[in-house]
Amino acid sequence: MRQRLLDAGLPVMPSESHIVPVLIGDPKRCNAVSDELLLRFGIYVQPINYPTVPRGTERLRLTPTPLHSDADIEALVTALSDVWRRLTLRPAA
Repeated sequence: MRQRLLDAGLPVMPSESHIVPVLIGDPKRCNAVSDELLLRFGIYVQPINYPTVPRGTERLRLTPTPLHSDADIEALVTALSDVWRRLTLRPAA
C-alpha cells in the first residue's frame, strides 16, 4: 500500500509500524478527505487531528491488514487520488 500511494504522488509519512500515515496538514481538509472517501466510495479512513498530533501535521491513518486484497488497495489509491485532486491538496514533495 505504501508504495502504491507514493507512486500516486501522495505524501506518505515515515512509519515504523504497519500504519501508513498520509499527511494532510489541515484539520478541516483532513476531515473532508475522510468524509468524501466514506460518502463517495464507501471507504472509511480515520482522520487524525490535534491534539493527537501537532497542529500542521494532521493526517489520515491507513491501516492495511492481511484481509485487504490488492483490489482493495487499488480502490483506495484510486479513490484517495480522486479526492486529492477534487480538494486540490498538495502533492508529495
